[in-house]
Formats: sequence, structure tokens, C-alpha cells
Amino acid sequence: MPHKTGPRAWLRVVPIAAGLLGLAGAALLFARHHPARILDLVAFAGFGMLWLVPVRVIVMVLNAQGWRALFPRGQTVSLSLLTWMAFVRNAVNTLLPVAHVGGEVAAARYLVRRGVPAPVAIAGIVVETTVTIFVQMGFAILGIGLLLSYMGSAPLIQRLWWGLAIALPAGLIFVFLQCRSRLFARLQRALGRLNSQLAAEATDGAAVDDAIVSLYRRIDALVYCALWQALSLAGGAGEFWVILHLLHQQASVRLAVLLESLVQALQSAAFMVPGTLGVQEGGLIAIGAATGLSADTALAISAVRRVRQIGISLPVLLLWLRASRVPPAHPHPHPRPE
Repeated sequence: MPHKTGPRAWLRVVPIAAGLLGLAGAALLFARHHPARILDLVAFAGFGMLWLVPVRVIVMVLNAQGWRALFPRGQTVSLSLLTWMAFVRNAVNTLLPVAHVGGEVAAARYLVRRGVPAPVAIAGIVVETTVTIFVQMGFAILGIGLLLSYMGSAPLIQRLWWGLAIALPAGLIFVFLQCRSRLFARLQRALGRLNSQLAAEATDGAAVDDAIVSLYRRIDALVYCALWQALSLAGGAGEFWVILHLLHQQASVRLAVLLESLVQALQSAAFMVPGTLGVQEGGLIAIGAATGLSADTALAISAVRRVRQIGISLPVLLLWLRASRVPPAHPHPHPRPE
């Protein structure tokens, strides 16, 4: 009988194929733009790149603080655990051949192993990710405004506006589906039709839907989460500011915010590409051309960020894999949200 390719197989194949294409694209960009000059710039940054470590820690703590706001009252989850989970999410999405939801799945599973009820863990990650997407859209609008100050109306800006015009209604539809369509219950039923064993092992989809709706009713928690996520993005702009200084480029808050906002928007749009390979490099070249940065410098900025990503994410990934072998904690009973 011919082998049937199921949905799980496609979820593995598509990110791997996208990652290979992105890697080839990034390699081509480096090969075409004076690789020796790019390596010289990265080497020039040298041990100064260690300054990026505390900056990244600050970014992750801010991110985790926003995430923490979404846990139900009475469900205590430490900031240190969520900060560690923020690092794990980033490490999985950066280094493993998965789409940019692989880290979220890994974090949910780890939280469950640490005793957090599965519906609470999943709902928190879904809503936090959704809030972050909308904060990134606002940040992208700021970035486009800053880009206008460099180049005025141009095809690049028009394409960015079109991208936002598509992303905003898509995000609103996603929120509607989370709140009104019983999305996870439907997914569980669909999974049952494909594979009854997987459906039996899956978390109660109705409980996840209830937890998500409960979170969206807590407007104060959503606002609190959004504010912390905005501060986290500002911290990411600080990373670009440090990198520009390390490469002896003219660093300004305006340029750092512009780079962070638009690179984040491009990376979110390319969530199926592991590590956004090629997307970060191509995006920085395009933005650099509009802001006066040479292609060599733009690729050197990307390379420094890659060094930081690997230098932090690889040890995190290894520690997480080791911790995952520890027997899970017994989850505490937790009532379904009202």
C-alpha cells in the first residue's frame, strides 16, 4: 500500500524545506557582498559582543513579566521559571528545524511537567503570543513612520503598509476564532477523525477554549501584558543600538527602533522559516539601503545577531533537553475557568 503523508509529516517537512531555502538564500547574500569585509566587521566587534548577553536577559525578563500577567489569579508561576521558558521558546525557534510555534509547544509541555494545568499553560501561551503580535504591529507602524523620515514614500514603504493591511484583519480573525469558534475543541474533534489515539492523548480542547475566553475577559491583564511586551521590544532595539556601536556605525535611537520594529515584523511574517534564515539578512539589507547602511554592514549586523543567538540559545537548548529527562511533577488540580 502507498504510504500516506499525514498532517504531522507535513508539519515537519515544510519548516525543514523553508529552512534549507532560507539558509541557501542567506549564504548567497553573504557570498555576493564581500564576505571577507563582513567577517572583518564581526571580528572587530570581538569580545564586545558579550554586552549583548545582559541586554538579552533584560529582554527575556520583560517578556516573561508580560506573560506572567496572563496566569489566573491563584495560579502562582515564578518569574524565574517564565524567564527560563522565554529563553527555551527562543532557543527552540532559533536552532531547531521547526516553525516559530515549536518553542511555544515546548514551553507548554515543560510548564505542564512542572505542575501547571495544561489548559492554563496552553491558553496563556496562545493569548500572550496573540497580544505580542498586535504589539509588534503597533511597533511596525512606528518603524514605518521612522522609515518615512529617511526616504519618504517609496515602494518598500508601500509593501510594508500592504503587509500590515493584511496582518491586522488576519490577527482580528484569529482572536475571533479563539473566542467564538471553540477552536481547540474543533481541532481535537478533527484530530480524532484523523487519529483516535492522538485525540485521546491530547489536552481537553474545550477546557483550553474556556481558559482562553476567560483570559480575554481580563482586560487589565491584557493591557499589562501588552505594556511589558512593548518594553521587551524596546529592549530589542537596545540590542541593535549596542551592535551598531560595536561595529563603529553611527548609532541612534531612531535607527535602532526602526531596525528592531521592521525586523521583528518580517520575522513574524516568516514564522514558517526556522530561525528566519535568510529573512533577517534580506530584511536588514533592504532596510539598510533605505537608511544609509551598506549591504556589508547590514550583513555584519545580522551576523553579530546570529552569533548572539547561537551563543545563548545553544547552551539553553542543551540544558532544556537535559531538564526534560527529569521525571515530571504531579500536576495540582485546577478548576476550569469560569
